[in-house]
Amino acid sequence: MKNVVLLANPKSGTGKAAKYFELISEEFKKNHVQIVSILADSAEATSKKLQEVLSGQVDAVMAIGGDGAVHLAIQELALSNIPLYVLPCGTGNDFARTGGPLDLDVTRAVKRMLETSPVEIDLGRTESEIGTRWFGQVLSTGFDSLVNERANRFSFVKGQIKYTIATLLELPLFRPYRYEMVTPGGTRKIPAMLIAVANGASYGGGMLICPSADRRDGLFEVMVLHPVSKVELLKVFPKVFKGKHVSHPAVEFIKVAKLTLESNAIAYADGEKIGSLPINIEIVPKALRVWETR
Repeated sequence: MKNVVLLANPKSGTGKAAKYFELISEEFKKNHVQIVSILADSAEATSKKLQEVLSGQVDAVMAIGGDGAVHLAIQELALSNIPLYVLPCGTGNDFARTGGPLDLDVTRAVKRMLETSPVEIDLGRTESEIGTRWFGQVLSTGFDSLVNERANRFSFVKGQIKYTIATLLELPLFRPYRYEMVTPGGTRKIPAMLIAVANGASYGGGMLICPSADRRDGLFEVMVLHPVSKVELLKVFPKVFKGKHVSHPAVEFIKVAKLTLESNAIAYADGEKIGSLPINIEIVPKALRVWETR
């Protein structure tokens, strides 16, 4: 391995990504690896620069950050032969967590990249009003998407607390959506509080929304939360952190390789806004090569 792209948002993880960017750069130099640095604050600037450098000779990409950095990287790396390593410096780190214990040791990270082989994993691919987008973990629509939407408008609040505030503000206003779900098995009209389409088991910083999701099995695990009272929603939602919601009578799981969701709703994937429904979603087996820490 001779050429590695280092991709980081210096603001990610309240400055942690910038710190580890310097450490990992030095470690690569010790091992005589050439690096190309992409340090940008905006998604647009990062994507443009990554497209430019990937047109040259690149052996691997390291994303230094959280799920936002990963989401940007996989838009360019999906279906390529260029592998991805994630140094988990973000807030959620769910993509990295799915691949094993979170590890910020820069010496081990570089050694792993130089001495071990990446594995192939599935990705989700969506077609919606914004075109084609890829996701690595979870696409969701319903209550949590509205919370995300509200939280993103809080310029004065940072960190996880803004999602707690957004949840409390959104809950009194929320009403279940009526979805039409089209799968190879047929069409269903489903009232639901939330629908999560999972390639990996967790989102939101370790919430085990679909504990049995496996990013190497060629299938999504889809969770449908059917309508419950708001009091019951507050009881069920905290259980997601340990995957204890799976036995609740209002929770349904479905395994599919592709589906279409229609409703007057929005969707987020890997914490990023995908846009308004309708949306076509399919699994693409072995679409990305990554290093894991397990």
